[in-house]
Amino acid sequence: MRMDRTGVILLMKYIAGAYRSFRTVDETQAEEEVAVWHDLLREIPNELAMEKTRQLCQINKHFAPTPAEIYQACVQKQSLLSIYEIQRLENEQQLLELQEYHEREEVKPMPEHIAKRLESLFVNMRVNRDES
Repeated sequence: MRMDRTGVILLMKYIAGAYRSFRTVDETQAEEEVAVWHDLLREIPNELAMEKTRQLCQINKHFAPTPAEIYQACVQKQSLLSIYEIQRLENEQQLLELQEYHEREEVKPMPEHIAKRLESLFVNMRVNRDES
């Protein structure tokens, strides 16, 4: 679920609880701030925004996170993947492509004469126990 006004208000209350200096002056200013925060964070899921806000509050000692910092923290994780995650995604993509190929094309066994040629090539490439 994308960020809604209720999610923004809960997010701002969480930040206000973590930072004493994060307070709004009056009701009209509060409504304007909620509108701006909602506009900046509307593409972010509620749960992700709350999780990243919590992490930012754990890191920042003196200043409350801004909506831009929260947005960047939410988007940044998607672009920074570990090498293992990248390899896993590539492997999944290859498996999906192979599955799609098998579903679309009629896959037949290799002709016998090609299998014999490949086997003769592989025999010459094998390492003997004496050579290793």
